[in-house]
Amino acid sequence: MKRRIALIAIGLCVLIGAGPAAAQSDLPARAELGTGWNWLAPGGDTACSDGSPYRFVAREGPGEDLLIYFEGGGACWSPLTCGVVKRFTPKIETERLETAADGIFDLDNPANPFAGYDVVLVPYCTGDVFMGDTVQNYGSGSRAVTIQHKGYADASAALEWVYANFPAPESVFITGESAGALGASFHAPWIIRQYAGTRIAVLGDSAGGYSAPGIDMGMIFGPWGTVSLLPDWLPEFAAVDEASDLKFESFTIVAARNYPEVVFAQYNTLHDAVQQFFMQLMPDTPPLESTLPVTLAAIEDAAPNFRSYLADGDVHTILHLPEFYTATTAGVAVRDWVAALAAGEPVENVVCEACAAP
Repeated sequence: MKRRIALIAIGLCVLIGAGPAAAQSDLPARAELGTGWNWLAPGGDTACSDGSPYRFVAREGPGEDLLIYFEGGGACWSPLTCGVVKRFTPKIETERLETAADGIFDLDNPANPFAGYDVVLVPYCTGDVFMGDTVQNYGSGSRAVTIQHKGYADASAALEWVYANFPAPESVFITGESAGALGASFHAPWIIRQYAGTRIAVLGDSAGGYSAPGIDMGMIFGPWGTVSLLPDWLPEFAAVDEASDLKFESFTIVAARNYPEVVFAQYNTLHDAVQQFFMQLMPDTPPLESTLPVTLAAIEDAAPNFRSYLADGDVHTILHLPEFYTATTAGVAVRDWVAALAAGEPVENVVCEACAAP
């Protein structure tokens, strides 16, 4: 979808200004990016949940491989989750993103498989895991809150700029953590279609457990307006009429089935405390350690090009942590498994041997 976008900032500290949405041709070209992280504000339909401006980040690397990363930050879909618990990131944490230098963002580390990549980071601030395009009023009285679920518009604006400025990368690695992992799987079909014939892998970090038998996920997708945003050139999604027909694993299964040349993968810990917290916000939800292996197995059965890495413990996300370089499960290092994915090398499923509770 074409979207009109405008530039607010280039570089980490230089503010250019704000204004109405600008045409794609008015944006800085890739060659005009400054050293380090460059902040761009799309304008137009984009916004954070409180209406504040949205920005995404680009960084030029020495090579021609492309990393597209969707940031995490929770989610909300009801008066409880949006107004009382407030378990999502309402604004872009620019300082944290600018100073991130661990895990895959340690770009000076020779062990980093993405050290030579061009990087586009899609920040998150809308509570809808990048698959919403509505404005919702939740609660009443002193607890009333208006949430702009504009994650789809935000991500689409960033990706439009990516397509215009990286027309022919040698490879593309699509990934994200937590809410961003779900966003990565949702937006993967658009990216794959754009880069047909390019080696692509999709990795979700710590979001495989957001499902359980008997739970109507329409309570989540309905407020976000997700059904109207589905990539309708994929037959399975074209047939979806109701939000209750969707589950989070649907996005990985459908995309993997339609793009068998792409490897889709997930990393999770069996007792992930954050995933367990969110699932407990839904009634009668079984423990994560009961549902997560079942969900991963269901995706694998439906899509032979799906791989998973299931680690022990309760840590939530690994990609941005120093432990990305040291953690191992069943003798397989996380770093090496991810590096093989990015390089187009075959990987096998990894499962913790004892899988003891933390």
